[in-house]
Amino acid sequence: MSEVAATREIDDHELVGQADWVIGGDAARKGRRQAWYAGYVTFLAALAYGFPVVQAVVKTADPAALREQLASPLTALVVLGAIVAVLWTMYAAGTRRGPVVPPLPWIDHVVTTPVDRAVTVGRWWRLAFGLCAFLGLLTGVTVGAGIAYGGLVGWYTAGLVALGGAVFGWLAASLWLWGQVRCWPGAGRGLLTLLRGRTALRALHIEVLRQHAANSSTIGGSVVAGNLRTARLQLARPVRRARSARLRAGGPFVVFVRRDLLGMRRLPSTFWAGLGLSILGAVVLAWALTHPAVPAVAVTIGLVPAYFGYGGWAEGLRMQADNIGTPNLLGTSLRAETLAHLVLPSLFTLLVLGGALAVAGIAVGSVSVQAVVLVLVLVALLAGAHLLAAFRGSPPKSTFSPSGTGPALLIAWYLLPVIAVLAVGTLATVLTHSSSGSLVWGVLLTAAIVSWGLSKSERLAQEHRV
Repeated sequence: MSEVAATREIDDHELVGQADWVIGGDAARKGRRQAWYAGYVTFLAALAYGFPVVQAVVKTADPAALREQLASPLTALVVLGAIVAVLWTMYAAGTRRGPVVPPLPWIDHVVTTPVDRAVTVGRWWRLAFGLCAFLGLLTGVTVGAGIAYGGLVGWYTAGLVALGGAVFGWLAASLWLWGQVRCWPGAGRGLLTLLRGRTALRALHIEVLRQHAANSSTIGGSVVAGNLRTARLQLARPVRRARSARLRAGGPFVVFVRRDLLGMRRLPSTFWAGLGLSILGAVVLAWALTHPAVPAVAVTIGLVPAYFGYGGWAEGLRMQADNIGTPNLLGTSLRAETLAHLVLPSLFTLLVLGGALAVAGIAVGSVSVQAVVLVLVLVALLAGAHLLAAFRGSPPKSTFSPSGTGPALLIAWYLLPVIAVLAVGTLATVLTHSSSGSLVWGVLLTAAIVSWGLSKSERLAQEHRV
């Protein structure tokens, strides 16, 4: 029996190899070569930029204070929360676009055959698994070597960090695949499939592969074209909750706020995702605001989940941008509607940041007035950045130029709001900790970001006016 199974497995690999050559020719070998080259470039980037930044941050900080803070239960809780958030994101991403996404011709002509499905889709799984494991290992090596070279921990601990990064990458890839398997109902899709990669591959339903391949093509095309609205519609979840709830009448401004609240009731996953990310970012920011000895990079790290947490509550703002230029049925001005859509995300973010700062203040004994004002500045900064993101409009024509710089310009165009948040937020915090009168620069820069976002909304409305 075992010899027959082994012979059949060899035959399956030979059949898939022949089909791969007939459909793609030499593309598979070139794809593997490009993957190795991309990994090589990523390794060089981590060696040239990641490691120097990590060790510089450690060396410029107070080693004793930093070691004490990193060994605290709060740091362990933040790290655990970040790990759980990333793993849950990978699982949720697998339900919409999993790691195994062959092209549609391959699915229709090869995967549907009696050949073992673990063999027909194995190449894409090996690529995704290798990518996650490599990125996890590289992150662990970069961070571990940086803090060990800076004298914060020993090299034995650095090796454990590197090993932990590799394990984290393996677990993230497994959860990504498990999310793809479980998005189709059926038996044999339990937790044990995490440890059985080939069993999980055989459990992938053909309709799931077709749907994810179509999603991948649509999302990829919309991202390249700079049309994020199509990507959001493709990834939108069906409304299954609070369908009987109705919007209560009121003034125009209040109705817009109630509409955003109703949207969160109907899609509670967006609310909880925003809350989790905001709490994670608020804990790091509160730690940085109440401990002046903390490296400035902690503010940069904390602003990333805070930005995406704010975005989880700003769906109303994005919907307004998608329908910009159409007649306003409530008769309000564009700016009034925009400000109304900023109420709930700003209020929720302020409550989370303020609560985290209050808890940190109780732990350290006091909170400065500057830290309180800086929380307000950061909330306004997040609002201004999401104005830039929602009303970014179409990408500039230079992103589609044949000169070869188009993809880099497109990425910079996408990342402009995030870069603005990280740069202005970190600079405002550093200036506040350095001198008593430097907070005014953070206020001015934040006001400039908010004004820029409002002007972009008005300009986009003029371009799309009907």
